[in-house]
Amino acid sequence: MVSCVILVQKATPETITQFHDQLQNELPNIRGKWNFSFKIFRNNPYAVAEDIAETESVSDELKFLYTLVPSYLSGASITLINRRSICVAPTLIEEEVKASKQTRGPNDANIDEHLYVPDEHLTDGATTGFNDPFDVFVSERLQSLWTLRQLVKGDGGNIYELENGNLTIRTSNVFLHGNFRGLLIEIDLTNHAVNLRDATSFEPAFRKVCDRYKIPEGTMSCSVLDPKFLDKYGDICLQYSDILNF
Repeated sequence: MVSCVILVQKATPETITQFHDQLQNELPNIRGKWNFSFKIFRNNPYAVAEDIAETESVSDELKFLYTLVPSYLSGASITLINRRSICVAPTLIEEEVKASKQTRGPNDANIDEHLYVPDEHLTDGATTGFNDPFDVFVSERLQSLWTLRQLVKGDGGNIYELENGNLTIRTSNVFLHGNFRGLLIEIDLTNHAVNLRDATSFEPAFRKVCDRYKIPEGTMSCSVLDPKFLDKYGDICLQYSDILNF
């Protein structure tokens, strides 16, 4: 799947209701509710590297760390540093993921069953030791290196699956400091609908989806970290960083 994220900052209750009604008329499979948190950290300028500590008291290097925690990944945190380096840190352990297969309902949100901490890692202590997402670990244990600059939350989200599973549309209300900042629309499109060798083909494909389902106009990002090596989670975190940098 390839993704794009749209932020409709001028969304009103009327436009949001109208859009949801439009999607409901398409008779989608409802895949449950979802929410997200998106944090932007800035490097602490007083955390000076050892090789310059004797001559400099403040670093002039500016770095940003972004963390995205969508609930449909069951607590896994996608982390992006300076729009280049990417990692995905899960919180579920292998045993929990296997057990969830037996209890999950047909309309529950999809869970990527590859995102888990292997049982042997837990046994060997090869984890952070936290049950919380990685963004909490950064906030609580890496305060000397990274300072939280912005926290964006998404709430009241819905997940719609259309076109026999080839298209997924997620919607969520966006809040900054408790204030409504717009409607976020996340679109996942099957690989067969685009030319994976040409990243410039992504935006026209998503524009067609927007026209077909009358998605409200807003700021769109289809950015990818590397056009030659697509990264499912890294690309979507990059897209969030494009549109949620208020």
